[in-house]
Amino acid sequence: MKAGHRARIGAAIAATLVATGAQAANNLALEEVVVTAQKREQSAMTVPVTVDTFSTQDLENTGALTMTDIQAYIPGLKVGTNIQDAGGVTQSSFVIRGIESSNISTGGDPSVATFLDGVYLPRAAITVPFSDMDRVEVLKGPQGTLFGRNAAAGVVSFVSNLPDLEASEGFVSAKLGNYGLVRIEGMGNVPLSDNLALRVNVLHNQRDAVVDNKGPSRPDPREQDNQFAKVSLLWQASDRLRMQLSADYDKVDNGPQAMMGISEQYADFPDPTDRKVSTDARKPGERRDMYGVVGKLWFDVNDASTLSLIASHREFETYNLQDEDGTAVEDVYVDTNNVEDSDISYLEAQLNIALENVDMVFGVNYSTEDTYQLTALTFSYGAVVELASDMLGLPANVLNSLIGGVIAGNYVTETMTNIGGFENYGVYSDVDFTVTDRLNILAGLRYSKDDKQFSWDAPLTDFPLSQLQGENFFFNTNGVERASESWDKITGRLVANYQLAEGAMAFASYSTGYKSGGYDSLNPGSGDVPLEPEVVNNYELGIKGDFLATTIRTQLALFQMTIDDRQEAIESQQPGSGAAVPTVINTDEDISGVELTLDWLATESLRFGVIYTYREQESSREAHYDAQGNFVTADNRSTTTPQEYTLTLDWSPELAAGTVLFHLDYVYEENTDRENEDHLDEFNRVPGYGDDTELLNARVSFITPSGGYEFAVWGKNLLENERVSQPGGLTGDVLGTYHVGIVDPLTYGVDFKAFF
Repeated sequence: MKAGHRARIGAAIAATLVATGAQAANNLALEEVVVTAQKREQSAMTVPVTVDTFSTQDLENTGALTMTDIQAYIPGLKVGTNIQDAGGVTQSSFVIRGIESSNISTGGDPSVATFLDGVYLPRAAITVPFSDMDRVEVLKGPQGTLFGRNAAAGVVSFVSNLPDLEASEGFVSAKLGNYGLVRIEGMGNVPLSDNLALRVNVLHNQRDAVVDNKGPSRPDPREQDNQFAKVSLLWQASDRLRMQLSADYDKVDNGPQAMMGISEQYADFPDPTDRKVSTDARKPGERRDMYGVVGKLWFDVNDASTLSLIASHREFETYNLQDEDGTAVEDVYVDTNNVEDSDISYLEAQLNIALENVDMVFGVNYSTEDTYQLTALTFSYGAVVELASDMLGLPANVLNSLIGGVIAGNYVTETMTNIGGFENYGVYSDVDFTVTDRLNILAGLRYSKDDKQFSWDAPLTDFPLSQLQGENFFFNTNGVERASESWDKITGRLVANYQLAEGAMAFASYSTGYKSGGYDSLNPGSGDVPLEPEVVNNYELGIKGDFLATTIRTQLALFQMTIDDRQEAIESQQPGSGAAVPTVINTDEDISGVELTLDWLATESLRFGVIYTYREQESSREAHYDAQGNFVTADNRSTTTPQEYTLTLDWSPELAAGTVLFHLDYVYEENTDRENEDHLDEFNRVPGYGDDTELLNARVSFITPSGGYEFAVWGKNLLENERVSQPGGLTGDVLGTYHVGIVDPLTYGVDFKAFF
């Protein structure tokens, strides 16, 4: 293959270093970074896509384990929507430019597609740990003409290191910190022959709770305990043929999320800044048992074209039981559990062709997914008496007599079981035309089709009041209810990019994205009226590159997105229901904003960075019931994002005794919770409510002259910020058992790494 064309076919798949990426110490120059954003090689600063990368050095500087730890360093990216759900493993969701997945329902697709080494990951599998990871790429806006799955809002792509055929190498590392943090990682790469190499990496992470649990239940909220292992074999069968086989295993056994009760009536510690919680949840915890196998093949058909094939299979089981009342009081006891048992098989074929003035990508994909989901809601007899008294308007003593007068020690569990079978097909193409030495036009199309079968089953419990009513308080079905539907859509993009100078360009693009329709796992009514597909239209102007003799690198993007029938999750209390439950409705959105990343190389050893985002959003919701059970007619809302920015500094002075790298970052996010529709004036009494996020983090590392060892000390949240999340809770409105989450406290520790 021609060298220049190979430089264009493998890596637009490549796009730019725009997040603050520390280079090797003592070499903070703004080097080019090759990524896999467009499936064909191009100069990193000339790819007409808004894409941010997070490198291996970035992961070390931040001590990141999962995407939650890097969201502040990528503009427009969030993990979850608040402090409480951002740290979850099995129920996390990625939010790009304000668009997020609807909720934990297995009947819907994510708005942000996630890929691990080119393979699509379902929602409950997206929080893979960063073990031997080369980089993370985040593509903004609709995607689909270059990936084997359509994405309405964007793509998160994890890229692992490949086995190396040339040299034996490896490392062992240890991260030790307060709260009992122990993170051990190891990697070994061994060429088994001239054309065969094996790479193995393992990770163990354990940390005690960062809040003090005074309640009886164990494990403690926010404990961490997870292990990860991966084996990869690369075979260079011939000059034209290369194959890879890999398998990974991930086991998570964490404590539940910390639901810190703020009720002055029921909570033992209503001040969340005390960092104490009292929970009596029965068998709480968040667990995931997951494995996957992937086979890949690359074949150079001729000097101008390459065929690649991917086949994978992934299975996982999850368990996520957490306290929902934030107290240890039996009379208001409520917990929820989300259990999943799913598997997905994924196939993709892609052909890349590089000619003199045109590069082309053609691809097809197919996936099947079988899902089982059980959502359970458990409440004490005392809690349901309070709920039923409010709902039915009957005195508590009357209700007590109806249930036999025995309350203490009795609980009832309602369940909703969903079984789904999904098929996804896709055909896509993308063409890059070289019009002049400076001007390129890109055009792409994709056809997607989704077939879904889904069922609901919520058997009537033996709770006396439910038996009298003939229906449950929260989950109800009339026997097993089933539904099936198909959706399809053609989407695409059109881009013009102009080379301003070597290493700098401007682009204008129009792209469309699509997320299939689906079902709400907690709402059997969505079987008769399925959720409408989510359709996105995105206009974007961008400039990126190196300026002022390569001392400034920037990426600036202005975008305007319209989303028809966005699948939005809200808390809704339906008529006759005892409390609000997560519900999905369709909303029309109009979002515009700006994203900026900038690196300034002040000297050869000193670099500064700025990451900034701002958005304005207008929403038009369909009629619905709110969390208090009030009927809300179709309404319009206008919101602006909080002011958010991250400042970074990297300094690497020259020393004869070794290499030092000092990294500092400051993360700021304005708190606008008081402007939120769920705000209540009573929340103002909660310490930490309304506080801005102000996080100061630092790391100092030393590398020996031989480069064989690295030592580091680090600290996070050095300003001891105590921001809490928006108070919430399934029974907050009816029982007053609101709860919050709180940011991690000051943490600190040391790192050690040995290379061989």
